[in-house]
Amino acid sequence: MKKILFISAIIFVLFVLFILYLFVSNIRSAPGETIIEAPIPTKSQIRPSTPPPPIIEDAPLIEQIIARLPISTEEYYIEYLSSSNTFVITIKESPFEQNSEKARQWFVENGFSNTTGLNIIYNSYRWVE
Repeated sequence: MKKILFISAIIFVLFVLFILYLFVSNIRSAPGETIIEAPIPTKSQIRPSTPPPPIIEDAPLIEQIIARLPISTEEYYIEYLSSSNTFVITIKESPFEQNSEKARQWFVENGFSNTTGLNIIYNSYRWVE
């Protein structure tokens, strides 16, 4: 009797698993739908989302300024990120506007009268206003 009960339990479990398999396999592919694989983009198809930084024509002066960095004062810190061709100015003390002008003035004192062609990011410490 135990043997018949055991065999019938196994058959019932197999039947339930078969029903679940049929149910899951129908979910994966609905009738009339075809799955199309998208091609992986090649290197030539990938385009940068942002424009490249401006090309600075006075390269020797830029190289001289980069050689002097990083600059750290009580009011600001200037560093250069070569990977993005960016100058990062961190304002360390309040007031933000006055000290950011002092940092910009550092570029003027070092021979760069027009900083609009430079890729500069300004940031500050949390408490600076």
